[in-house]
Amino acid sequence: MVEDAIRRFIADELSFEGSVATLTPDYPLLEGQVLDSLGLFQLVGYLESEFDVEIDDEELVPANFGTIEDIARLVEAKRAG
Repeated sequence: MVEDAIRRFIADELSFEGSVATLTPDYPLLEGQVLDSLGLFQLVGYLESEFDVEIDDEELVPANFGTIEDIARLVEAKRAG
């Protein structure tokens, strides 16, 4: 599942200091300071390679990266489209 893969990446690669259980689909990644600018670019690189999608610069907005659910929705839309 896309959400699970994103959650694992955040926990393992972005040095998230909280519990993985905290990373619910609607946990605020930006407001909770889980994703900073460097982490966002690392995540985008992961998404592009893992899911074979291309994320455009104009898609790098809070509406697409605010939560794991938002990110998964973006990835699914890119894969479908």
